[in-house]
Amino acid sequence: MKAGFISMFLITIATGIYAVISSLGSISSGLTPLQNVIGTGVFLLAPLGIPIVEKMRENLSRKWNLNRERRVHSFTMEENSNGIGSLEIGAVKEGEELDGRQVHEPCVREEIGVKLMVTRLDFWLYFFVYFFSATLGLVFLNNLGQIAESRGSSRTSSLVSLSSSFGFFGRLMPSLLDYLFSRSKYMISRPALIVALVAPIGGAFFLLLNPASFSLFLGTAIIGVCTGAITSIAVSITTELFGTKNFSVNHNVVVANISIGSFVFGYLSAILYRKEGNQEDGRCMGMACYRSTFVIWGSLCFLGTGLALVLFARTRKFYSQRS
Repeated sequence: MKAGFISMFLITIATGIYAVISSLGSISSGLTPLQNVIGTGVFLLAPLGIPIVEKMRENLSRKWNLNRERRVHSFTMEENSNGIGSLEIGAVKEGEELDGRQVHEPCVREEIGVKLMVTRLDFWLYFFVYFFSATLGLVFLNNLGQIAESRGSSRTSSLVSLSSSFGFFGRLMPSLLDYLFSRSKYMISRPALIVALVAPIGGAFFLLLNPASFSLFLGTAIIGVCTGAITSIAVSITTELFGTKNFSVNHNVVVANISIGSFVFGYLSAILYRKEGNQEDGRCMGMACYRSTFVIWGSLCFLGTGLALVLFARTRKFYSQRS
């Protein structure tokens, strides 16, 4: 199954790369819409071949083992008994290892419900770290079309496709890191990873103050990949800090900040947009439309980075014990 797992990752990464390339009109202009659809379909159907190949390998391995057993029919009774004994010992050891694997449970800091969770300082640190990072990134991505229009960009569809593709890569990245680090004795501290992801979002908002078209594309890619990664990591952090028994309710409370943030940050950006816009119809064109918004959002992201550092310091002992 190891080969199949690696193959799945490679196919997934290739699908994301193809999605990015096909979203850039200047690169994919040589392909017709039908060719784009066929290419996307091939990448989406490719994972179906993995279980088929794995099943074929399993059948071949079973036949090879069967042929191997037939070759030992000339053993003497004594050799057979010794062999059976060694096989039994090996089977017991293998069973013990299997039992050891089955005993393994997710490592959690404490098992608590919502009532206790909201009294923990770590919860509020975690809540506002998410609020000032992934939620801000989602609000930006939801308003990307209007932001591109205000800057005079005619490639809105390419930007939206780019943000979706890099959001996909961001969601894939934590599982890839988990797989790589699971093969060693070291474990990743999720809060430390959050720190490494929140800071680039703040930098990307300040990069968007540059009027160049390249800054808009680069900033969108950074925000997309970091936001996707944080939303994926958040599931693991909720489990590790507050337990598995009440995970569904606990995590829903955490992600409730998305609704709150969408209203607060969206309403704030709308006020600043209309302030800079035309008094008659409220439309705004130019860099000034979102300049103040990007400065506020970027500053809040750096505040979120500071809170993430505090959360990392408070949970460092727990994650060091897991390594």
